[in-house]
Amino acid sequence: MLKARNNSKASVSLTIKNIRILNNYFIPFLEEMVFLSKKGLDFNDFKIICKAIYNGVHRIDDMKSLILKLSYTMNNFRLSTHTKPVENLSKDEKEKLILTTPTVEYLSDGRQIDIVTKKVIPQQASCVYEICKPSGELIIVNTLVEVASVIGIDPDTLSRHLEVSKRQFVELKNYKVRRIPVFS
Repeated sequence: MLKARNNSKASVSLTIKNIRILNNYFIPFLEEMVFLSKKGLDFNDFKIICKAIYNGVHRIDDMKSLILKLSYTMNNFRLSTHTKPVENLSKDEKEKLILTTPTVEYLSDGRQIDIVTKKVIPQQASCVYEICKPSGELIIVNTLVEVASVIGIDPDTLSRHLEVSKRQFVELKNYKVRRIPVFS
């Protein structure tokens, strides 16, 4: 809850920083709504920006510039009370932003990889790890380092085993480990 300032009323703010949640849950939820004001135009631009970031297009310099340019036409910049000039995206620029080939691929375990280098892209938590102990007890931990600590193995060794395994679980020292996607 944000406090009221001057003559305004208190308001509520929702902050979502995970692009997967924005793209896969929040935007589809809002698409069911009908916007009766300029907010509909802002929402359409917001969808383009979110999709571009979700696809990793923002990692390309000239695409990053187009994303920023589009963002500078939204919200207060779109109002008639905004007196400074606003440079809108041309139809070609908007199409280029929408149609640019993704630079990331989302894996079934929640991670994402760079399509060109095939390397995992460091990011917010996209997966957790399930460990089945030799006793049969299941535990969930947040990081690869935590898994390595529980098993008593080097994190790099564990990472290599997880990368090359095509099976659902990797078995090491009588422990079974697997990645589980979060908000994929």
